Amino acid sequence: MSSSDKVEKPQPSNIRNPIGGRDRLLKAALRLGEKHRSISNIGLRELAREAGMHHTAIYRHFQSIDDIALALVELLASELRAELQLAAKAFRGNTQDMIRASTQHYFNYVSEHPLGVIFCAREIHGSLPSLRRALQSMLDDFALDRAEDLSKLGQNDSLPNFETLLILTRLIAQHTLFAALDYLEEPKDRERIVEQTIIFVGWLIEGANSYSNPKITQTPKA
Repeated sequence: MSSSDKVEKPQPSNIRNPIGGRDRLLKAALRLGEKHRSISNIGLRELAREAGMHHTAIYRHFQSIDDIALALVELLASELRAELQLAAKAFRGNTQDMIRASTQHYFNYVSEHPLGVIFCAREIHGSLPSLRRALQSMLDDFALDRAEDLSKLGQNDSLPNFETLLILTRLIAQHTLFAALDYLEEPKDRERIVEQTIIFVGWLIEGANSYSNPKITQTPKA
């Protein structure tokens, strides 16, 4: 196979390996966000100091903290979606195998990007309306991706219809976002948290499938 034919794994974002002012600001915002518990509490001068830049240089890249927060969501979301889509394309198996593989892949991402995950989980109910909307939209996109992945298995496995899958995967996306905080805060319990998440997802899908296709039995008359 020639070098041009190789399928390359998406490269991690510059948040981890900043090479320019914009990336330095994003990484600094994540660090300060962890300290302040909300990016809305960060001042532009403070952010500039953390990034090792003059405060006026911020305006070459962003006009406000809101702009920085939205750029973080866009970058983190595209990065995680690319990772999970790559895993889905390489996947071969049944529904339970997919649930296990995708859940483990997700928590691997959490381990590698702790500040980004903490940022998303804290800010989804934070004080910036535009940021809340962007994070909710991010969860919607994840839910759509996972629903499409699962629906492709529907030919071989007994699964709910697509509309029901979309409701389930939206619940799963929200659950796993907050489960990620427990995963990061409790290193000794990580294996248990992953297994509980796999069980939770399986129960949701199985329960919805049973509800959508009830087996009605008649009680024998006396």
